[in-house]
Amino acid sequence: MKNRFLMAAGLLAALLLSACGGGGSGGGAAGTGASSSAVASSVASSSVASSSVSSSSLSSSVASSVSSSAAVTVHLLGDSTMTTYTEDRRPQYGWGEKLGMFFNGSVTIKNWAAGGRSSRSFYYETGKWDAAKAAINTGDYVIIQFGHNDQKYGTDYNEYGTYAYCSDGTGNGESCTGALDAIDSTGTVDKGLHSYYQFLKKYVTEVRAKGGIPILMTPIVRNYWASGAMTAEGQHNVPIKGAETFARGDYPAAMKAIATTYSVPLVDITAGTKTLVESYGATAAGTDLYYPDSTHLNGTYATLVAKMAVDGLKSQNILKDYIISVTSLLASPSTLAWGDRYVGDTSYKSLNVSTFDLSPASGTVTLTAPSGYKLSLDKTTWTGTLDVAYGNGAFTRTVYVQFAPTAVQAYNGNLTVVISGGATLGSVALSGSGIAVPSGVSTYVLWKMNDNALTATTGGLVTGSDAVVSNLTAGSVKALAVDGVTVNVNRYNSTTSTAHDATKYVQFTVTAPASGSFSINTISAWLATSGGANTRADIEYSLNADFSGSVRLNAADLTFTTDVMAKTEYASLAINVPANAKLYLRFFPWYSSTATGKYLAVSDVKISGIVTTSP
Repeated sequence: MKNRFLMAAGLLAALLLSACGGGGSGGGAAGTGASSSAVASSVASSSVASSSVSSSSLSSSVASSVSSSAAVTVHLLGDSTMTTYTEDRRPQYGWGEKLGMFFNGSVTIKNWAAGGRSSRSFYYETGKWDAAKAAINTGDYVIIQFGHNDQKYGTDYNEYGTYAYCSDGTGNGESCTGALDAIDSTGTVDKGLHSYYQFLKKYVTEVRAKGGIPILMTPIVRNYWASGAMTAEGQHNVPIKGAETFARGDYPAAMKAIATTYSVPLVDITAGTKTLVESYGATAAGTDLYYPDSTHLNGTYATLVAKMAVDGLKSQNILKDYIISVTSLLASPSTLAWGDRYVGDTSYKSLNVSTFDLSPASGTVTLTAPSGYKLSLDKTTWTGTLDVAYGNGAFTRTVYVQFAPTAVQAYNGNLTVVISGGATLGSVALSGSGIAVPSGVSTYVLWKMNDNALTATTGGLVTGSDAVVSNLTAGSVKALAVDGVTVNVNRYNSTTSTAHDATKYVQFTVTAPASGSFSINTISAWLATSGGANTRADIEYSLNADFSGSVRLNAADLTFTTDVMAKTEYASLAINVPANAKLYLRFFPWYSSTATGKYLAVSDVKISGIVTTSP
């Protein structure tokens, strides 16, 4: 594993050497663990950053449009590989949330990227392109990267699907207009409105109409392999999908065609990530770069891609004077806070730490945790101190920090990061408090939410009321697997609103006994989106009947996989419900765009804790 991270650092060093040119996204032999120097050489020769513009005057004019002291805004348009996540989604990251670390304080990053969006759906969805475009001012930079979700097919085609060039099988994106799309089931949509090429053209021309500067970046590769090599589809050269007639085509090539035709700067992230992922190999890339699947990124990969993007810009003299060396510690998040936790409980959070341009160029970075905390690279082995090797002047890792209070007290301190020779790179503030474990009776309330039933069952001393559905329509139940068992899951229409609506929810109520208080330590449920991919939800609780003073459990909007029930759990809570008092738990579903027939599937809602009886 050590060698793989040294190779990753080597790739970043090599990217600094890459020149403008025609970087490709075609296939090639898979890397099987070459030395970092060999990998660096191959990256330099493959020209990761490519402008696809014959004249160098464009980059010069773009760079000269601002001075290094002027404030600059960079907008990001893209999908889940670029978007910003919050702590409840870790260790998943989008590379866009890592971009700001490589710029000075004069640069503002506005990340409009959103999970599940294609070039088509982002353009039409209320609150996406319309909102981003309205925020673009003269001189702003707009980085455009779509492609993953453009490849959706079947029932998702109408909303998301595009062909690289044209759905009639032709390869000229400019001529893809003027006839109805043969696949769109409405039978009323022009074929140009299912063309990746045409949507990129729309973004480029509309950005320029606002006085902005468009920059194209090809999508990161998927970790798709066959016979020891990365597949063409993994590089977004996509074959026939489902029952369609023509291959979807080469999406990065279509983006390069736009860049050439309309003189748009382009950074070939597809080629760069292909080389990076092949240097790891399929298995190691799956564990060390991707999370939680073959498409999305962990913190290490996100940082590497962001650095790749910045180096591509720098090689074309775009924002060059704003790009900084990052020898100091870059930590995301910048602090970690646990709040109250019971003595003896353990819980962890992820922390991504990065630094570049280090001297010496190779050595060891030592991370040391304060009392009450431990560190791990694999969530299995925990220790107070970690020694991690680095090479080629760069270090970036995802570190897991565990809080394990052993006494009733506050645990506040700094996680320190020191380089070989003793120089401190920086620190991250950690905070949490240990509180006494209540003694009493283990108790839970469970709402199965199957077969349209709303009743509660209890184990212990509390009382659970039937679930209440407010201003939501119950759909037909659907047979889905919950914890390995197929059951008829309740579903609630999520398309009555396109944002959180405080009047539309499913409510679960638990009442503490007269004999004592109920200390809740865990709230969980099995959830999915059903009928469509973009159901969202919030989970909140309150101790008041009017739901005043409510607390949201999820740090960011909850997202789900279509018809795949997954457990959402909030553990190590410390919620005290006094004797005879109630806790109200509400699920607020909505859909991200105007639609019908979309649902939040809900099963096995459980509230657990300890009842402490009065003497």
